[in-house]
Amino acid sequence: MIKKILTAVCFSVVAAFAVVVPAFAHVVVKPSEVGVAVFQTFTVGVPNEKDSPTVALRLLIPDGLKSVTPNVKPGWKIDVKKTGDGEAAKATEIDWTSGSIPVGERDEFVFSAQVPSSEATLAWQAYQTYQDGKVVSWDQQSNANMSDDEREKMEKTGIGPYSETKVINDLKNSMQQATNATASKTNMMAKDATAGNLPLWLSGLAIVLSFTSLGMQFGKK
Repeated sequence: MIKKILTAVCFSVVAAFAVVVPAFAHVVVKPSEVGVAVFQTFTVGVPNEKDSPTVALRLLIPDGLKSVTPNVKPGWKIDVKKTGDGEAAKATEIDWTSGSIPVGERDEFVFSAQVPSSEATLAWQAYQTYQDGKVVSWDQQSNANMSDDEREKMEKTGIGPYSETKVINDLKNSMQQATNATASKTNMMAKDATAGNLPLWLSGLAIVLSFTSLGMQFGKK
């Protein structure tokens, strides 16, 4: 009986693994959340799951970012494209070329920038070029309800979802946390005060009951 149960369990595990769909990897920019107006170091993770080396990466810079500066990347040529002149110049994209990410491996590309001074969502549209000339455009809005099969089919057509970074108001969150902490402390103090006064209230009630008892006795006389 035990042997049959173990056989059934093993079969179920094997069957479960047999239907597992491989994870769908794509170009991702981290972190996924930053505070407003901070100078942040971003990391672009680039996997290569095709049969040809990745030889170039083009990353579009979302509106609102300032002081965009890529890190040195040995083996790669880096070009920051801008619009405008002087201090008013705005970075629009970073291009990494003349390098190589072998098949089945991944690499990371790093740059720093100052994020917007108000809450926003940064959409990182990227374009990955392979040695055979194919280009995958990671510039579609992500669909949380999309299955891995649908994502893989999309990627095979040369398109895929972009990653996002949320710019949040740390100060506002900190103030809310402080407010919640103060309210919690006030409630605790009120409970402590109530518990501390309980003996006094009981003593007062005892005195009242004593006088009431005496009054009833005198009334009977």
